[in-house]
Amino acid sequence: MVVEIPFIKKLTLPQFSLPFLSKGKPNRIAGLDIGTYSAKVIQLKYEGERAILETYGELLSAGYLKEGSPIGGGGFLRYTEEDVAGLIKDLLKESNVATNEAVFPVPAAASFVTLISFPKLSEQEIESAIQFEARKYVPIPISEVLLDWEIYQPDENHEEIEVLLVAVPRETSDKIQRIAGLAGITLKGLEVETFSLMRSLARIEPLPTVIVNIGHLSTSMVITDLGRVRLSHNLDRGSYEWTRALARGLEVSEERAEAMKREVGLSERIEEREITSVISPLVESLFSDIQRMLSLYNRRGSRRVQKVNLTGGGSNLRGLVEFAASKFGVEVARGNPFGRVVAPVFMQPIFREIGQSFSVAVGAALREITSH
Repeated sequence: MVVEIPFIKKLTLPQFSLPFLSKGKPNRIAGLDIGTYSAKVIQLKYEGERAILETYGELLSAGYLKEGSPIGGGGFLRYTEEDVAGLIKDLLKESNVATNEAVFPVPAAASFVTLISFPKLSEQEIESAIQFEARKYVPIPISEVLLDWEIYQPDENHEEIEVLLVAVPRETSDKIQRIAGLAGITLKGLEVETFSLMRSLARIEPLPTVIVNIGHLSTSMVITDLGRVRLSHNLDRGSYEWTRALARGLEVSEERAEAMKREVGLSERIEEREITSVISPLVESLFSDIQRMLSLYNRRGSRRVQKVNLTGGGSNLRGLVEFAASKFGVEVARGNPFGRVVAPVFMQPIFREIGQSFSVAVGAALREITSH
């Protein structure tokens, strides 16, 4: 039995469109990032090629997202549509968002992104080949996913064509549509958060760069080179692991442990060693997993990763940049997703403090201006 693969052109790229998405370039757009710790939104206004910040906001997810299913998908997808929609509605209201048009990222854990190689073929031949090869890389039945791809044209020195293959379960797409409807949102775009991160942090980065997005329950890493995604990987470990370990090890509440984690982090002060001794092994373990992926990529690729961009709420851990620099032996910095956004100068100190938490939301909102 031959199963017809449902191709959706440009699922993660600027030209992507689905029947349920509204058409036309908006004057204003909201970029969303619904996390299990907090939900973020940013509203941009477009003037020509400029993206002007109009408002932004963050709302803690606790109290909205009740107990969810462990098999319901990645991130917010494990919770009920009504709970997630309620969180979004209050987020938009409290943030004074004035548009109902939004780009909605798909959690990295709920998608499949891989780079595959083909001999030099025509686009028509590649499409036929992808229909066959996709079954090898997507771990669920092909009939149950939306597929997209981008062809990376080779230079004259290479005999193969690389194709970035992206798959999102239909169930995920359908659930996000229902959530958007309940929240009163008109979807302008739907993309894997991997590409939102690249757009806000590494779109024009000349060096091979790895973006490490440390979230509450998971950590994603994206290797980019010259504006192209080269590798995407997700780890089921996030900054909550550090909080929980502190709460258990020091016998304090999770609220107190969270505060201690933020205040002390990886401090080398002797009087804070009790806290650091709990967090450090967990950070070391996480970064060792990332290092293994980097080493594998560097052995196979022609250009070694030269920079690490830390982002996500967990990246604000005190001393983490210095720790990562010693671990990876390359330049390490916290990303600045607001770098491509027009905003008052007086807000720059605020962006340095909160920017890492808004990387996905900013990248999602920037999707509309870069797509036109």
